[in-house]
Amino acid sequence: MKKLFVIGTACMLTCTVVKAQLFDRIKNKMEQKANDAIDKTIDNAGKKKDKKKSGESSPESTDNGSTGTTTTTNGESSAGVAIGPNVDITSYSKFDFVPGAKIIIDEDFSQEAIGDFPAQWNTRTGAEVVTVNNRPGKWLSIKQDGVFYPEYLTSNFPDNFTLQVDLMANNGIANIGQLTISLLQAKNADEKFDYGKETSTSSIPNFKASFNPKSSGDGDMYYSSNVIGNHNISATPEFNVPKKNAVRVSIWRQKQRIRVYLDSTKTLDLPRALDANAVLNSLVFATYAPDYGKEGGTFFISNIRLAVGAPDTRNKLITEGKFVTHGILFDVNSDKIQAASYGSLQDIANVLKENAGVRVKIVGHTDANGDDQLNQDLSKRRAAAVKESLSKSFGIDASRMDTDGKGKTQPIDDNNTAAGRANNRRVEFIKL
Repeated sequence: MKKLFVIGTACMLTCTVVKAQLFDRIKNKMEQKANDAIDKTIDNAGKKKDKKKSGESSPESTDNGSTGTTTTTNGESSAGVAIGPNVDITSYSKFDFVPGAKIIIDEDFSQEAIGDFPAQWNTRTGAEVVTVNNRPGKWLSIKQDGVFYPEYLTSNFPDNFTLQVDLMANNGIANIGQLTISLLQAKNADEKFDYGKETSTSSIPNFKASFNPKSSGDGDMYYSSNVIGNHNISATPEFNVPKKNAVRVSIWRQKQRIRVYLDSTKTLDLPRALDANAVLNSLVFATYAPDYGKEGGTFFISNIRLAVGAPDTRNKLITEGKFVTHGILFDVNSDKIQAASYGSLQDIANVLKENAGVRVKIVGHTDANGDDQLNQDLSKRRAAAVKESLSKSFGIDASRMDTDGKGKTQPIDDNNTAAGRANNRRVEFIKL
């Protein structure tokens, strides 16, 4: 039986373990059809020689359609593994995830050389950046036990933040192979390595999600004190090798509360997952025995986005007159809205429904990459697509919405950093 294990530890005192079993079925046939095509390509993952020297930036795909690592104008990597082609936005109708207000990590490894370990990450084992056949972008390929984390995260996380990670495993992943995503408090590198590899930790504030995509065990994997619950969750999108090799993990912390989503489904909603005063400052990935066996198992991670600050749509729009979102996502070089945008669109739609007299202007923005005129045109088309979606899918009167696009002309962050460019790729709602 395939399992997802989640652990939340409260402020030096408690250790909690939550386990969820995922059943062997996908609820949406369209998603399954798209994922079938995706899964067949993952076992072909491998290294390709980078034409650039080690340490030089790889070319990014910009809004004018140039080649390279593909990142959409509104900041969501087109390598998002959970969203295949032709997935209608209404298939995410229960997806209430809304990303944080300011992006502080937007890691797709696009600046890393193929075959190298990321320059600003740390490990004591090994991993390398690769490409995979028929999948865009670059991925960190992990084939052995280890702990891996970005060193450039140096500040405490606030009480409200969101984390999104695209996660894959090839068909050779071992039955006992496990990948753990840890959000924890650590004072130094040694604590990140020590606490990051443990599936349960009682001595520090932490929250962990552990994935066994090919687990065959029938019994309980582990127990700890102060168990929150033992949840058997059915009818959810799965991470279930070999039937479904890829999943988008979304984690949303609001003070004590933590929600976990797999693709479009809210898998866990824990109101007391953390102590009210718990401070987290580290993001750590750890793997256990992916290659245990003869087939050569591998985990892949990419498109890691950490955003801080609680969305405050109502206050920002109604009181301050403007609301900015990075959660409305588009296909690469396109005005087609991705299904994972549902939560952000629903959020703004609810505010407009509650304030029937309010009119807004929807404005699209890009980063500084690419041709100015093409970016300008694309930003306008994307703003128009948002208006159409709000009208057709959420029932907002089209006469209440104007649209415009500013291209790269109004940056709000530094275009020389990945996180800065991601913050500049945005949609704004301005009260008229």
